[in-house]
Amino acid sequence: MRIPLSEPVSPHYIHINPATNRVHLLVPVVSGQEISTDNTCHATTELKDFFDGGALRELNAYKSALEFDIGLLEEGNLQRVAKEERLAQIEAYIGAVSAMQQSYGDAMTAILARPSNLYSIQLRPREQDSQSRVVNPVFNINRGNDARGTPLSPLFNAMYALFPNVVIVAIDPKTRLIQAVLSVLPPSPTFQDIQRVLTEQCQTLFGITVDFNHHFKRINERVEKHPVDKAYIDGLMRYGGGTSPEEYVDALLHFCAENLWIQIPTPPFYKVSNIAEGLTLGEKRNAITERTERLSILTQFFLANMNVYCRAKGISIQNVGVILDKSPDLSNELTAIVYMALGAGVSVENSVCDFFNAHTAEFGLSRSLNRQDATAIQQKFERTYQTVTATKENSHMDDFMILDCEATGETAQFVTHQGAICVDFAEIIDPVAASANRDYFDAIRADFANHPIEIPQQNAGIAGVVDLEPEDLLARINDDQFEQLPEAIKTICRAHPGFQACQFLHDVAKGRQNEAEALLIANSASTQTLLRTPGIFTDYSGRTFNCTAYEYAYWAKDTHMCRMLELHMDDETKAEMAARIDEMERIDAATGQSVGLVYQQNGAEHRSAHFDFTPLKQAYQRYLDGYDVWHAAQRWAAIDAACLDVYKAQRDVPAHVAQEYCQSDRAFFPKPQFNEAILPRELTFFNSKTHQDDVWFPLTASHGLDCAYVLVRAHWPLVAWMSGRRIVTHCAADFEAISYLDTVRTEDLTILRQHLNPQALSHSTWV
Repeated sequence: MRIPLSEPVSPHYIHINPATNRVHLLVPVVSGQEISTDNTCHATTELKDFFDGGALRELNAYKSALEFDIGLLEEGNLQRVAKEERLAQIEAYIGAVSAMQQSYGDAMTAILARPSNLYSIQLRPREQDSQSRVVNPVFNINRGNDARGTPLSPLFNAMYALFPNVVIVAIDPKTRLIQAVLSVLPPSPTFQDIQRVLTEQCQTLFGITVDFNHHFKRINERVEKHPVDKAYIDGLMRYGGGTSPEEYVDALLHFCAENLWIQIPTPPFYKVSNIAEGLTLGEKRNAITERTERLSILTQFFLANMNVYCRAKGISIQNVGVILDKSPDLSNELTAIVYMALGAGVSVENSVCDFFNAHTAEFGLSRSLNRQDATAIQQKFERTYQTVTATKENSHMDDFMILDCEATGETAQFVTHQGAICVDFAEIIDPVAASANRDYFDAIRADFANHPIEIPQQNAGIAGVVDLEPEDLLARINDDQFEQLPEAIKTICRAHPGFQACQFLHDVAKGRQNEAEALLIANSASTQTLLRTPGIFTDYSGRTFNCTAYEYAYWAKDTHMCRMLELHMDDETKAEMAARIDEMERIDAATGQSVGLVYQQNGAEHRSAHFDFTPLKQAYQRYLDGYDVWHAAQRWAAIDAACLDVYKAQRDVPAHVAQEYCQSDRAFFPKPQFNEAILPRELTFFNSKTHQDDVWFPLTASHGLDCAYVLVRAHWPLVAWMSGRRIVTHCAADFEAISYLDTVRTEDLTILRQHLNPQALSHSTWV
């Protein structure tokens, strides 16, 4: 059977370097690619979602997928080796993210304050977002007001004084292009000069590459490609001597760029309309206010893009917004430049760049901005403005983060991944969180040094399949993993003879006594085979055994399960089980310990003859012994830690112990005798955090290891998951009951062994 592996190809937050197999956890700072598309509140929420559970959910899901895949692959398989390496890394991240849950805010503030390729800007809209917070802005203007409510920003005031009166003269792109070409052509230009300059200006003004050296002529369904030179144009246009450069420009545009104007967007400044005629006084006032605000934001947004460009290229380290706010004269002059450009129908962006070139000293520019600079600034301005105005999230236009996608080296710390601007977790991890795996996170930072700015959405080389026979598959997976298989695979497995044996073992390990007995009854011809055949299975607490059902039940001290299994054994099966139990109880001369059963749990191998109640009893004892002192001293953390130890031990008990807690018709106070003929196989408890019924097993993250809660029975009608600060008397009752349960079940083991001996059956009884 070809079984698809489970490791996800496009997991949230997780990137695998295909060259090194290094796992990178990418922390989303804000949504967006080249510029943030979320406001400050949403950016904060996204970080909170990551550290308050989102990352751990993804990591744990990824871990489960890896564990599933590893179980399917043979030892030494190259895919398995790579997956085991990734699993170890995922586990390192799980610990580190958990340790960072209370400190991530300071870590993010620190990295945003350092030089990098992510630049924060803060504008001043007329209606401000009071929640706007920016760390180390490259550009901002004063957002405050004086006591009378007058804005303290000279630039803002200058724009609101002048822009209401502007009359925008929009020129069409063709006229704009022809004027630009004619302005830079050399004297007495050749035809080749005209072609070259026309190509350059199309790229400069519109960011569009046009081939002015060929004419693509459509004839019916066919397209012919003709080289274009002066003679070709003269022939088509019947030009003679004295043809002007402007005429040649017009002809080249007609024959080589017929559809150019469809491709050219209107510049952002010229998308702002003049005030319509026929408005009422109130409507006109509102229209003027709205238009003034749009022009103000456009001007600030262009200045911010220019400021980011200059910082990224090393042209200036100054905040031009702060400089303009310190100089009313510069603010007034800049505003007048924008006003006049709009009134003349010329490029506002080029006019502003010319203004800064005239004031390089005041703005700390190391050199003038050339045409290539101006073009790059304008193109990024247009792209980013279109991005942020395409969503309603930025209705206030308060603050943004702009990513330098061309950055390299140490400053290129921020990347884009799956629609968000991210930073590698290793860049923000604090020393405490990194302490357990310091060398690993150092290696991750080194591995990320040569990353692309745009991280692929999918991880290469992850997808795969494995070929397995049904019996091999069933031997390698547990029943939870079985449920993850495709339905077609599960159907094949259910029809396989080995499935019943596998299901039987899992039912016994999960305390599903009725289901296990039903399998024995339904398969009467193979009952003894089911009872005698060992197999690999995993119980609720993650212990993986390779033994028979009776051996596990005996090891777990599940008296009720053992009695049921014994009822279906013939003498030969009883004899075999007796031999197996004797071997479990045999003392190894080399170690002085019982041979017991071998099992794996949490990646380690263990051996014991029986489940040991001691860790649970000791955890109860520590909690009870320390509670009064801790409570008197208000040492809540100590109480919580002791409570958590109890819950950790409760998570490790076999199913039948949890089912003793969960009996709905019998509490733990007064202390029960634990001699009922039937054990109700219930695992339900009341979750006092969610105020709903929950289940003890299988273990879930909804009642995990991050809170001071413990499962309590005492005299309550149902077991409840409760805070450890209010339950000391209840835990005392539970401690006494569990200690007695251990005693009773240990004594039961002697009788269980006797019942496997046919000669002893006639006189032995259960009490």
